[in-house]
Amino acid sequence: MRFSITKVILSFLLLSGVIVILWFWNAQEKINPINASLPKSFPTQGFSHQTFATLLKQFVDNQGYIDYQSWKQTPQAHNKLKQYLAAVAKYSPDSHPERFNSKPDILAYWIYSYNALVIHSILEHWPLRSVTDVKAPLEIIKDLGFFYKQKFIVGGKAYNLYHLEQQKMVQTKSDPRSHFILNCGSASCPPMRPELPVGVELEPFLQRAAIEFINNPDNVRINSATQSIELSKIFKWYIENFAATSPLQKMAETNKKINTPSQTSALISYIEQYANVSLKEQLQQAKSKPIEYIEYDWTINSKQAN
Repeated sequence: MRFSITKVILSFLLLSGVIVILWFWNAQEKINPINASLPKSFPTQGFSHQTFATLLKQFVDNQGYIDYQSWKQTPQAHNKLKQYLAAVAKYSPDSHPERFNSKPDILAYWIYSYNALVIHSILEHWPLRSVTDVKAPLEIIKDLGFFYKQKFIVGGKAYNLYHLEQQKMVQTKSDPRSHFILNCGSASCPPMRPELPVGVELEPFLQRAAIEFINNPDNVRINSATQSIELSKIFKWYIENFAATSPLQKMAETNKKINTPSQTSALISYIEQYANVSLKEQLQQAKSKPIEYIEYDWTINSKQAN
């Protein structure tokens, strides 16, 4: 009996060891080098997003859908994207802070770099039905292949897409409106925008993106049957960022007589500041109802699919 128990324990430990080894092997990230020269006439000072902006105007339609098929079939265009990413690989606000003169310039860099890397990755795997189709050898976690396994050089440092977003935008508590511009290559993401403003022009760009996203019933709506509030899962994933900058939270911080709001109340407060009159009234009437989150559509945001 004692021998049997020992055998079981040893078998369990061996199996656990194999699982751990397989997990680390599976989670090992692969660096995807960008083999291209810098864009022609890239500035010796500052950072230019012009090459990327020109490509977006060529391949993105008015609804924000991307013509990946035409982009892929135009090798020169994909090479121009790689040239832009070669600049991203060489320069960043961390590696060359002197090239970024303001906080809006820094935030713009991280947003546009992320979006460009997503497009590049989709083109590298094209044709693609969904980003979830890019698999790790053992797909234990959904999206492991696309957002975790692939690594890219950004300012001389390697990041996967998940850590690029988390470390440079979420954890730094940057403007949460950036989540309405970040595009993960999927139908439920905010639309891709051809404009790439920097400096003082970034503020109205963020404001417009927030208003358009929140007033789109695909992202914020009231369920006619249950009268509950239905929100994009973007609000669930980044609720701490939205809640921390909401008007209700700011009031509580400046007036000690006001109790600290719950995250849910603060989130609704954040949304209300960008909602039109009709939507705001509906949100106020539904505040007592629980929030439900809309199923995320990971289908590629391709022009051909829409």
